[in-house]
Amino acid sequence: MILLRPGVILATNGDMRSPSPSLLHLSGAWRIAAALLLASARVGAQDAVAANAEWIPRTRTVDADTVHLRSPAQKTLFVKRDLLATGIAIAGTAAVSGFDRRVARWSRSASVQGDSSRRELVDQLTRINETPLTLAALATYGVGRLAGSSTTADLGLHTLEALVLTTAVSQAVRGVVGRTRPRASLEDPFRFKPGTGFSGFETRSFPSLHTAAAFATATALVGEIRVRRLGAVKVAAPLLYTAAMVPGLTRVYLDQHWASDIAAGAFVGALLGSRVIGYAHSHHRTGLDRALLGVRAVPDGYGGVMLLVGTR
Repeated sequence: MILLRPGVILATNGDMRSPSPSLLHLSGAWRIAAALLLASARVGAQDAVAANAEWIPRTRTVDADTVHLRSPAQKTLFVKRDLLATGIAIAGTAAVSGFDRRVARWSRSASVQGDSSRRELVDQLTRINETPLTLAALATYGVGRLAGSSTTADLGLHTLEALVLTTAVSQAVRGVVGRTRPRASLEDPFRFKPGTGFSGFETRSFPSLHTAAAFATATALVGEIRVRRLGAVKVAAPLLYTAAMVPGLTRVYLDQHWASDIAAGAFVGALLGSRVIGYAHSHHRTGLDRALLGVRAVPDGYGGVMLLVGTR
């Protein structure tokens, strides 16, 4: 059975700003490192949004499954301005790398490591990575399909797409770069073994996949909120970006990543999350969107469930 339904065309625009949590309670190396990391994350988020400045509302049309922009469309997934954003991010990451050794030494100090309860808390927080976030996005899509909520399904699917792309790009870069993790290179943040990151865990440090996945999720959610409810962004964005910082900071605490790994991961996630949402909402549905957002589960009248698939 084929179910065809028209959709909603909606566009909005707004400034997305990453949060700027107070650094007053931090001291020494941590204050410097946190400021640099937040600056790098801000570059990723704001430059990605700047690249989407063409999101101009023109018309509204009903589309039950996705919201997209009528004019002008983002012709490709990436745009020329992404090269500028990437250049700025590379410069920012290089600047942060100058503090890598200092931040690592500070994070290993007894005052930072604390007692076993602090260690256990960090161990739990670091479990927020690409796997549970991807499963959560997939579950959100599934709930949306089962509940008949096009908004929920749309949010889940596009966040899932952003996470899959971010994970693939991050893993590729990690494999090629082969940067050694701080716990295996205590005093040398510039030990690289190119090509070994595909097979060796200890040479898979740059960029931080935990951070990239967290920022891809936050950016995708902020983008979806902006499209549907612009006024809520000023509340949602600070909360989501603050939460996105947590997984990366736990990796520094656990000596798994250098500070510059976190900065690079934040940019990668913010950029790719923004581009996926921008492309999804400035085009007619992609083949994947048509296939997955067109699926509905409804009772078949005999105690079972029938899948309805839209092809438009």
